[in-house]
Amino acid sequence: MIKQLLFTVLSVFCSLMAYCQLYNNGATITIQNGGYMLLAGNLQNVSGTITNDGKIEVQGNFINSGTYTSTANEDSLIMSGTGQDTLTGGGSLINYLTINKTTASDSVKLGGTTTVNTKLDYLSGGLSTDPILNPSFTLTSPVAAVYNFSTGKEIVGSVKRTGWTNGTAFVFNQPNMQVTTNGGTSPTELTVTMIPQSGGGDPTQNEREVKRKFLFTQTGGSGFSADVRFPYATNELNTNVEANVVPWELISSEWNARLIPVTHDVVNHFVSTTGISAADMALEWKLADPKYTFNVTAFLRGAWNGTSMNTALNSAGVLPLSQPYNTTPFNYTGTESVGGIPNSNIVDWVLIEHRKPASGLASDATSSTITGRKAGFLLNNGTVVDLDGVTPISFNITKQGGSFIVIRHRNHLGVMSNSIPSNPAGTFTNDYSLLANSYKASGATSDPVELLSGGLKYGLWAGDSNKNGVVNGTDVSSIKLAISSLATGYLFTDANLSNSINGTDVSLTKNTISSLGSGSAPTIANGNTRLSAQVQTNIPDPIVE
Repeated sequence: MIKQLLFTVLSVFCSLMAYCQLYNNGATITIQNGGYMLLAGNLQNVSGTITNDGKIEVQGNFINSGTYTSTANEDSLIMSGTGQDTLTGGGSLINYLTINKTTASDSVKLGGTTTVNTKLDYLSGGLSTDPILNPSFTLTSPVAAVYNFSTGKEIVGSVKRTGWTNGTAFVFNQPNMQVTTNGGTSPTELTVTMIPQSGGGDPTQNEREVKRKFLFTQTGGSGFSADVRFPYATNELNTNVEANVVPWELISSEWNARLIPVTHDVVNHFVSTTGISAADMALEWKLADPKYTFNVTAFLRGAWNGTSMNTALNSAGVLPLSQPYNTTPFNYTGTESVGGIPNSNIVDWVLIEHRKPASGLASDATSSTITGRKAGFLLNNGTVVDLDGVTPISFNITKQGGSFIVIRHRNHLGVMSNSIPSNPAGTFTNDYSLLANSYKASGATSDPVELLSGGLKYGLWAGDSNKNGVVNGTDVSSIKLAISSLATGYLFTDANLSNSINGTDVSLTKNTISSLGSGSAPTIANGNTRLSAQVQTNIPDPIVE
């Protein structure tokens, strides 16, 4: 028997109850246009039909496995009240959905994929698609559907937009979770899964990160690119500086930064980028600060005076105000410069590099694996500092994970660390004054650093006056030529950094030669042929004989 209950009857019935719920198992229920039904409990439509041309407000669960429809497509379903409730739309369309829970701790969670056809008003409380336990559940809407959010409200989990077209920014989990596609063949639908920290969001691997996870999937389409806004909450930043965060993508289990093009909005708390390929959209994404701090300690054999390093170049006023590594073999184009040397304890400029070979092997950490580098100052106590002359040097890197840190100097042989694991704090630390902290290549003719007088610390080999990565008779000749010409100043031939060229520079260079200070590296490419070559430095740079 088909039973039809008018909203007026139900309204009166419920108004007389302190608590009421509706369980429909085969009946036909109609809420007429302009009608309103309030349920202080659950609405479960098991196998019947509910035709809603008015409003139904449910303060418990809404579970539909029957038919839920609207003659005029003007139905409104309002989820309100307290507690943790479930919304299951089943195979039916909900035209207007309002989430208006009593407090922020009250929430609605999907019990299955649910379609909102016309409008979502998300006013208060929590709304989740249950992405951790049920990752296949989506809140689905055509791109024409309007999503309205109260301040600070966002959907946790997966939101799908159907009927997709290129060239328009569509909103997903919150006002600033937006995607625009351009070019190629557009997908027919696109899903964004955004899981904030509050919803269990934790990007893959234990790296530096904003605690929010992003996934994108699409149906159809090819050759398109995407412009994406990535929102975040300030309480998810952890050690990340908000103005620095950029998108990162997980490629072959390795996080890669997308440094450009990036736009920051620290008022509305989102980062946007453009031109993401269709292939890259299929990867996992996150946000993180690419600026890492490098706590590096090293000594130069030439400048060593028995207890620290001399600052003669600084005292003489000959240290350049711009970094000196914009020449072969360093080929560094950084623009680091200062208005004046900021610390009287500065010895010289040094170049710090972050290297991350895909293999994870030190022997593969060639110059082609540099993911970030910067010139800074070396203090007389061995500390490497940034341009302010005080704080540890920091710069952007483009890959996360176990890495190698290199320190290079203009007339000492550079040295590389052993593999250093990365960490969520965004720091790398290496003390090259300890022999165990420097990488020694297989077959190397010496230790990568030299034991300094005093017998406690190690320093970089001195005497590479012609900058070719090996110390030999040519360097001695260059120094002797400088002596004969009475050269002074900031010169590569000044092995001990004393602001004068003399026999001490010759002695230091000959010491390196007699100790066979050198290094080795893997084969390198020479055109289309891979040739074995001796790399003339203590770090694996592509400088060959």
